[in-house]
Amino acid sequence: MSTIKDVARLAGVSASTVSRTLTNRVYVDEATRQKVLHAAKELHYRPNLAAKGLREGKSGTLALLVPDINSFFYPQIMKAVEKEAAVKGYTLFLVNTDEDPEREKKAVRTMISRGVDGILCLSVEDDTSHLEETSREEGVPVVLLNRFGTKALSSVSVDDEDGGYLMVKYLLKKGHRKIAALFGRAQMQRFRSRRRGAETAMREYGVTGYEERFLDNISTIEEAYRATAALMKEKDRPTAVFASMDILAIGAYRAIREAGLSIPEDVSVTGFDNIAMTEFMTPPLTTYEEPFTELAKNCVAELARQIEGGRDTRKSVFRGRVLERESVCPPAAEDREQERSGNE
Repeated sequence: MSTIKDVARLAGVSASTVSRTLTNRVYVDEATRQKVLHAAKELHYRPNLAAKGLREGKSGTLALLVPDINSFFYPQIMKAVEKEAAVKGYTLFLVNTDEDPEREKKAVRTMISRGVDGILCLSVEDDTSHLEETSREEGVPVVLLNRFGTKALSSVSVDDEDGGYLMVKYLLKKGHRKIAALFGRAQMQRFRSRRRGAETAMREYGVTGYEERFLDNISTIEEAYRATAALMKEKDRPTAVFASMDILAIGAYRAIREAGLSIPEDVSVTGFDNIAMTEFMTPPLTTYEEPFTELAKNCVAELARQIEGGRDTRKSVFRGRVLERESVCPPAAEDREQERSGNE
């Protein structure tokens, strides 16, 4: 069986250069990389990962904890993180915590017992004290993904407040003033932030009386459907709906259509996340596109930095953009007149 020294000898480089090339963790110039890869292929060399892990005190594995693998949203993050982890030479364990804080705590302990080098976590709750305690006691780095925590943990997240602001401002710029909004669980920081941003946009445009149409704790398609159906029955119904998650827009679409109204001619709709199906909704949904690739690259890089000995924690926040499609247009003439008179 060939060894790393055999590969190094054939390629005319050092054993450490072979190691760096095959793990992809350190940059190696392309000419050298090709020589090493050619030598490894010719010798049918396969690294002994178990021995390497014992020797270095590392397993080359990471854990990614997600609240719900059946979600329309999380698979996009999972795919981006897995791809970036592979680039860095890591194998990824995926753990579904099923929106259960206790299951999340157990999963963290299980992954540490299996020798993972680090943990990426989309935590179920805002309270991350159990992650901080485990990381400190076990010496295993934890990075929060698309979440904010205390200064004890690094985090890589999207600017939710900016996203809420941009999506509602987009509707306001189109002429809408009677805007309803559907927000997820109020105890979750990300939805409070999206609401804060949406409210800032409404105040900037001098819109008052919107609060009763800004609805919290709308977390499922069914809840969004019922809430929107009720809004559509109002005599002075909204001309636009902002869904703080794309899945809520699905429920809103159905309720609007069942009320005999058209999207966007009668009611405009915007979402948040840019999950895969939004492009194929009828009409395609205008939404907030989260920078999944940037989030993945930076969270894996931050975890790798800590695995290699980085002790300080870092907070990274990324902004997405309005992805304009076909679910928004200016309000009808009679609605514009009503909105003007209602805000005078």
